[in-house]
Formats: sequence, C-alpha cells, structure tokens
Amino acid sequence: MKEPSDRLRELRIKKKYETAADAANAFGWNANTYKSHENGERGIKPNVARKYAAAYGSTAAYILTGDAVPNTIQGVSSIPLEGIVAAGEFRGSEWASEDETLIPAVTRKGIPASKQYAVRIDGPSVNLRIADGMYAICAMLDSIPGGATLGSLVHVIRERDGGDREHTIKELRFTKDGPMLMPVSDDPRYQEPMPLRSTEHITITINGVVIGAYQPF
Repeated sequence: MKEPSDRLRELRIKKKYETAADAANAFGWNANTYKSHENGERGIKPNVARKYAAAYGSTAAYILTGDAVPNTIQGVSSIPLEGIVAAGEFRGSEWASEDETLIPAVTRKGIPASKQYAVRIDGPSVNLRIADGMYAICAMLDSIPGGATLGSLVHVIRERDGGDREHTIKELRFTKDGPMLMPVSDDPRYQEPMPLRSTEHITITINGVVIGAYQPF
C-alpha cells in the first residue's frame, strides 16, 4: 500500500518538479523538511498536508489517506483537525495537539477542502452557536468571498512578540468603537466583548471563518 510520502512524491512529479528541492524552492518551503516528508522520514501533519495539497491542486485527505475523490459520501469531505480552541479565552498550549485526526465536513460550494480545517471547542463561551466538545468547521479567511461579516463566528489568532500564538473563537460584531469579538453564551462568565485590535507588541488577526459544525456520536 502507498504511504502519504509516496502520494506526495507522485503529486510533485505530476506537477513537473524534477526534484523535491525544486518544489520546495518554488513554494518557499524548507527543503530539508519537505524532503523528509517525501522520503517518509517524518510523518505529515494534516495542516502541512493541506499546505502541500493547495500547492499541488489536491486535498489533504488524498495525501494522508489516499482518498482520491474528496466528496465520496453525499458531498462529505475529510478535513484536518488542527487543535483545541478555548472559546472563552485565548489558548496556545493545546494547538495542534490532535494533529493526526481527520474530521468529516460537508463540501461548501466555492470553498475547496484544501482551505478548510477543524478545531474542537473547549468551553461554553459560544454554546449558543456551538456546544462544548463539538468541532467548528472553518474556512481560511482568504477563501471567503467578501471576508468575515457581521455575526460570523471567527477563529482568531493572537501573536505576541517572540512568536507565541494563541487561539480562540468568537462572534464578530461591529460597533462605534470598531470591530469587536463577542462570546455567544448563556454563561455569565463569558459576556465581555474583546476588541479586534492589534497593539504594539500583540497582533490579533482573523485566521478563518466558521462555516459549520460537527458533533461526533
């Protein structure tokens, strides 16, 4: 049976890149890391598979599992679970802690599977929209026509000087004071708005927009 490394190498060859180094240079990847993924020395995480898939015109599900047709069951695709989001607060420690898992998601018209990912909700701060323990299905912001709009649930990244990254999910609203990130919860602990505003040492950006949810049995 073929391994993810075999499928990755075949995709590279199909795109007419003669060597792994050629492909890495073309897409700005670390050449040594990419080579180790192609030769099977290192496993390929779903978020990395998504990056390769986007470059090669494929899907993360195909690279990881060999699923050649991403929408095999009534429009359902497999997308990578990239980590756990504490919806009530920013969290970094558990990001990408479940990186070997694939989550089913219904294909959305105009949004390729390579631009979708999942995060697991931890906590009740958006429980009026997505319950604790469910999976938020997100699309990368640049894949959403018109971007995030009023009322969208958004996956937000806060990055501090030095590279520390933390994550949360909130509802986007617009006020006279600028865009705000709001919990959507019946829990009294989570009612305070959070400005969507960067500071001198902290950058806050919307990484993705929630387009669905998944509840495992």
